[in-house]
Amino acid sequence: MMVATVHQTLHGYSDGHRLISGSLSISGPHARTMVVMSDLSGPGIRPEPGYLTGYPLEGEGKYVLARTWAAPEMPRPGCVWTHSLIIDNADLATLSSAEGLILAFRRPNGPPSRSEYAEPIAIPDSPVRAVAFRDRRTPGIVEALYTKPDKIVLADTVLADDDERLVVAIWMQQWPRLRRSFGFCTLSGMDRSGKGVTLDLQLVRSSDRQHRMKFPDSVTPSETLTELALKTLIDDIEGSDTTQIREFLRRSGGDVDGGRRAMLPLCRLHSSLFAGGQPDLGAGIQALADLDALGPKQARSVRSLIARTAVENVDRLDEAVFDFVLDALAHDVRPNEKPIPPGRIGFALWSRSPKRFFDSVDTGGIVGDAAREALASIPAADLVEGLESAATLASRVVEVRPELLERPDFWGISDVDEGLVTSVNAKVAGKVAAALLDAGRSGPARWLVEKADAEDLASALNDSAGGPAFNEWVRALVSNPDKAAAVLASGRISQRLIVVGIANAGGVDDVPNDYGEDPWLIAARSAPGALSEQDETFFAAFLMTRALGFRSHSQADLIRLSYTTLYRAFEHGRLHGDLGRLASSRLSWGIWSSWDNCLRLQETVVAQFIDRNLDPETFGRLTDDVALSISLIDEAARTARGRRYLNEVRKSLADAREKAIRARADYIASKIK
Repeated sequence: MMVATVHQTLHGYSDGHRLISGSLSISGPHARTMVVMSDLSGPGIRPEPGYLTGYPLEGEGKYVLARTWAAPEMPRPGCVWTHSLIIDNADLATLSSAEGLILAFRRPNGPPSRSEYAEPIAIPDSPVRAVAFRDRRTPGIVEALYTKPDKIVLADTVLADDDERLVVAIWMQQWPRLRRSFGFCTLSGMDRSGKGVTLDLQLVRSSDRQHRMKFPDSVTPSETLTELALKTLIDDIEGSDTTQIREFLRRSGGDVDGGRRAMLPLCRLHSSLFAGGQPDLGAGIQALADLDALGPKQARSVRSLIARTAVENVDRLDEAVFDFVLDALAHDVRPNEKPIPPGRIGFALWSRSPKRFFDSVDTGGIVGDAAREALASIPAADLVEGLESAATLASRVVEVRPELLERPDFWGISDVDEGLVTSVNAKVAGKVAAALLDAGRSGPARWLVEKADAEDLASALNDSAGGPAFNEWVRALVSNPDKAAAVLASGRISQRLIVVGIANAGGVDDVPNDYGEDPWLIAARSAPGALSEQDETFFAAFLMTRALGFRSHSQADLIRLSYTTLYRAFEHGRLHGDLGRLASSRLSWGIWSSWDNCLRLQETVVAQFIDRNLDPETFGRLTDDVALSISLIDEAARTARGRRYLNEVRKSLADAREKAIRARADYIASKIK
């Protein structure tokens, strides 16, 4: 339990002289104010059983709460005793109830001694508020006080106890700064505000209605409450408030100026935040704007509260509320408060305006730091969506989030500068290539082909075969023969059509084969898929032409892959123009076969196997067509060298499991006897 130390004075008349006794010396205008305010509150007033007056001593940092009693025992008519409690503003702020103050009043019994009120007294603060009560006057008085804040409010008296309880309840409900400036009198016979203080609330007797002209700058309460935001004050006095308005006022009013004018905006603030359901942040911000009209940046603690509440609903904020949150973050968040989580603010700022997002980053401060921190964790899809309208910011985003370069939707933004790929390292170059391929862009294809891993490039081609930029990427690949060789030899190309596309874009001897199997052979074996007759014929011509040159280390296997298809194409006249020229470019010219490309092909292939001593078993299995196989054997058997080579072929086929292959061995044996 807290204890406030309160000074006291007693004003009155004794033996025909004014008596002033007190524990605190008050001089100058404040002493004169206390003398005036201790007098009877108006002509014709009969203060029984007494009335209360409360008023500030501006400039002294003190507040006076006084009780005045009639003093009929004094010889002078109209004498009164006034016991004044002089309370430091700091102590007044700590009191949750006026009960201790009310109980401290003591009416003198007979002429007092000057020492009787000379010592300060201790006022305990009761932790329990006064018992709630209902009074029909409460709504009207509350509304008049806070909707007409520049007027004196006059209300009718009822019973002295009820009057005091009502006025004190209104007073103690106020936040400390308002409480220490609020003046009142529970029984006035004239306007006492002209005596050095302003009394905001004065109760007058009904019989004095005709004398209301004595209160020229006053209003009277209305009978009904028309300002809904103030209803929570009534509920608090009557004991039905569940929103803790009193605690809200205490916490938020500490940095609010404007006196009574601030109560309505604060109640609107409270209503917007705690009336139930979702907070009405727009209404709260409007209430703060009303407070700001009373002085710059009022209610900083409430601003922080609204900002925190808004952050929890940041995806649903309108622009006005969102702007408020940014301003609160930038200016109003106190360093000793728990920081507002910046991540969601950064996300929301990006989704609303990427340009504003980076303006905040450049400006710095709390908002800028929040944006910078959020950039690392904003979902990539959201970043891409924002860049669709702000492509010039792509380089700044990629600086923090380089993985965007691996997304097709990023490269699908037409204004994104392809020069961004120069920041890519070899580890991810293939993934970036795949993204560009998917997005139909090929500008940096050659640079990425040089940089990327061969297996990653193969995967990129697999995923975008037939796409709008596919041919440009294939041309970029074949312009780098070593990388083309690596891609083909990776065995990762999954579609034969891709292999054919690469073959179409380059020359038969462009791809090196310095060691191991020919990359074309590896690619042809590992890439399944049916081809059109035209593509099949082209690919056979390509492989045969490569095999008949000197670039490949897999000549025999390439011939085996292509011989039957190419022979039938010659046979049926399907080779014309450039394809015909490719297919026949390395065929030998025989005396009797110059007019017959089928015979030229047969003679050239046989000579290739014999002259280069290619694998005998491959020759024996060169075609599955029996007739074509026999014609090859017959062609080889025409020369002594050929028959010696056929003997090696016979040996390699003699133990074959297939009956047809062993039959070929037998046929060879019959030809070389």
